[in-house]
Amino acid sequence: MTTPIDRPLWRLLPYMASRPLVLTLVIVSGLIHYGLVTALPAMTAYLLGGLFTGTAGETAHAQMAVVVAVLVSGAAQWWQTQIGHDWAYRLMKVLRLRILDGIERATPGRLLGMRTGELADIAKNDVSATELFFAHTAGDYVGAVAVSIGALAAVAVINVPSAAVMAVMMLLVAAVPVVPAKRAGEQGRALRAAAGTVAADTVDVVQGLRELALARRDREAVNRVLAATRQLHGQHRRYARRAGLESIVSELLLGLGLIGLVAVAGAQLAAGSLEARWLPVLVVLGTSALAPIATVSATARTLGDVRAAAARVLTIIEYPPHVRAPDASTPVVEALPQVTFDKVRFGYPVGSGEVLRTVSFEVGAGESVALVGRSGAGKTTCVNLLLRFWDVAGGAVAIGGVDVRDVSTRDLRRAVSVVPQDVYLFHDTVAANIRLGRPDATDAEVEAAARLAGVHEFVTALPLGYDTVCGERGVSLSGGQRQRVAIARALLTDAPVLVLDEAVSSLDTDAERALHDGLRAARGTRTTLIIAHRVSTIRRADRVVLLDGGVVVATGTHDELVASSETYRSLIATETS
Repeated sequence: MTTPIDRPLWRLLPYMASRPLVLTLVIVSGLIHYGLVTALPAMTAYLLGGLFTGTAGETAHAQMAVVVAVLVSGAAQWWQTQIGHDWAYRLMKVLRLRILDGIERATPGRLLGMRTGELADIAKNDVSATELFFAHTAGDYVGAVAVSIGALAAVAVINVPSAAVMAVMMLLVAAVPVVPAKRAGEQGRALRAAAGTVAADTVDVVQGLRELALARRDREAVNRVLAATRQLHGQHRRYARRAGLESIVSELLLGLGLIGLVAVAGAQLAAGSLEARWLPVLVVLGTSALAPIATVSATARTLGDVRAAAARVLTIIEYPPHVRAPDASTPVVEALPQVTFDKVRFGYPVGSGEVLRTVSFEVGAGESVALVGRSGAGKTTCVNLLLRFWDVAGGAVAIGGVDVRDVSTRDLRRAVSVVPQDVYLFHDTVAANIRLGRPDATDAEVEAAARLAGVHEFVTALPLGYDTVCGERGVSLSGGQRQRVAIARALLTDAPVLVLDEAVSSLDTDAERALHDGLRAARGTRTTLIIAHRVSTIRRADRVVLLDGGVVVATGTHDELVASSETYRSLIATETS
């Protein structure tokens, strides 16, 4: 269970401060923009006041200032928009990268309790929602507050009672979004949760469309998405009603403020405490000074949604590592290391008892070992521990004599290459999918790995050869073809340790034979751990390690175990029956 993120918008401030020069420019641009938005109407009103009172001749410098201010105002608005949004999008890119780091730290041991569609919604839409905070807070809030206070001070110099009216109205307008802030936060969280549900349900339907159709449950799944969409629509309506009510209150306060300002200034004029030419300046300056506060207030009305989005983003970014990073990484220096499991114990957090109990075996340097056992014996768990998806509860897993807990994740990924049973190919070319682990590999190196994996023959028969697009999740290829591409990808990395986790399960007999011929040609160049059920695959390994009940019950060649182990003979008989 993750800890709720407290004050998420404050937690975004370090990202804003990470580029102090840009932050300073954003604030300066906001000051100039709001300063001119306030000053320009006041200067114009001063000119009109002079015209009406017969003192226009004294305003020649003011006329020139108005012309300059108009030109500078347009440039300042453009600059403020450009620099603010450019800065915001750069920060959003940082957030998305940090989200990917957070997901990597959390998986595959655990996935934050979120579905794939919800995670995608956070990375895309929730991060996009923070643009409002990044682009419209630093410059807007500082500029609005500073300029409004400056305008209030200018009004106080001209007429103190008018300034008092302005001060009261500014406080009231600024307080409008503060009063329902708790309610806005609750609505924002509900809105973001509903949006995540819609995204997750939609992804489920798209990815599982074939299975849903075969089970005749496609209409039911679509109805579930529609129901979630209606829930989201309802959350949007509630959020909009509250924001709309706040907007109405703000507009009423602005209107009352203007009426109050005119009344007080008119009374001061009638009493002789105010010169006539300053009346339009007070009215316009008061209205202009309230405008930035009103703009900030309008932005604040949407912060409930932004706050909820930021909390969801930061939940992933600040997620604690699933396994502890070593204080100082010890590299795997052996070119062809051995893999050792030494009295390994492990049990999953959710489950009963230990999956592995004092498991010990070794895969020698350059050796090929098949790890076999019934379903649930702990074979894939051994792979997970080798890759540090989980940490052992007791004992140790080592590569080249180095405990994997002392190796950084990056170095461990360089040392071990895995071909899982459930292969994922990207919507890219065959060559690009093979190159995933080595983007700088030459065409000749790609082809060599493809030949070892038995890929080259079927790829060259494709319309565009290695430039053929595999489709999302490799949909344009058969299951066996996808697995061979994944095997070629693993072989291309030149990782000294290769793990094949049921990697031949979708291959036909000829394809499996071609793969093993390729691996035989590369024998001795990798330390290979094979998890398999097929006897044809097991018998090709140098040795076989038999797991049963969480312990190693036998080890030897295929023929030796057939002769000596009743458990192994029973397993083989089950697989061949």
